[in-house]
Amino acid sequence: MTADDVKQQLQLPDVGQIGVVVEDVDRTIAFYESTFGLGPWDIREVGAPNVWDRGQEKPIKARLGFATLGQVELELIQVLEGDSFHLEFLRQHGEGIHHVGFFVRDFQAKLEQAQAMGFEVLQMDPFRQAYAYLDTRQPGGIIFELITPLGDQNISMLRGQMPG
Repeated sequence: MTADDVKQQLQLPDVGQIGVVVEDVDRTIAFYESTFGLGPWDIREVGAPNVWDRGQEKPIKARLGFATLGQVELELIQVLEGDSFHLEFLRQHGEGIHHVGFFVRDFQAKLEQAQAMGFEVLQMDPFRQAYAYLDTRQPGGIIFELITPLGDQNISMLRGQMPG
């Protein structure tokens, strides 16, 4: 099964987000601004006291940076506290592209379908059901993230990236 097969079977919209794990959001933003002219940036510190990370409940705090690249949201992720699988990625691969995200309205149905297809949930917020990272590395070499918008949380939702 290829990544395209997974995207087709789950009937996912176009990629709405590219997630990059970094050691320092501010340093990375300064580089992206001066080198590529990217911005403006929306920078947030978020705490998630009850994230499920590979079956274990963990508190995580992160500094996130968001910018728009055409029709795609670029997300920079710096873990400040806690042990997230993002840190495991950073230790194993260094800074780099971690996942591609898809903004979906029918989050629960897509999540259940992905699990039925055999994809492990690497991390999710079980209370808000705002996102779930799926272990799609085997067929496609990269993690897929299902994202559901909550209010004005996501830039892509504001741009109308939601499928019908």
